[in-house]
Amino acid sequence: MRNILFVCTGNTCRSPMAQGICEKLAFDQRLPIMAQSAGLSATTGAPVSANAVAACREIGVDISRYRATDVQSLDLSKFDAIYTMSVHHKAALISLGANPYKVSVLATEDGGISDPYGGDIDVYRRCRDEIYNAIESSLKEL
Repeated sequence: MRNILFVCTGNTCRSPMAQGICEKLAFDQRLPIMAQSAGLSATTGAPVSANAVAACREIGVDISRYRATDVQSLDLSKFDAIYTMSVHHKAALISLGANPYKVSVLATEDGGISDPYGGDIDVYRRCRDEIYNAIESSLKEL
């Protein structure tokens, strides 16, 4: 079983969407992957954004039960791979002691995943699709 961590800022939009999408793709492809998500500035226990839940529900992914987790409460050494939403998140994780060889930016052609925070449902849909495509490509490497 491979343990994968997705990290963003508040763990209420991008990283929970990535966790849910990864879990669905891994299940559908019968891949031995356990996904988790966390935030660099998360308020532990905060709910996922309603638009993130709605956008994921449209593709059959239920993230409504997820709650925010602060990355500093986790043992980063237990993860086989850590995917961040930006180069800034990557640098912050490495400064917190994450193995730099295990940390990668979940990349799109633009170099990261756009932050939908505060946007309407269409913004969240675009973000969801960026995440989906990036994870689909990344799973081929695992």
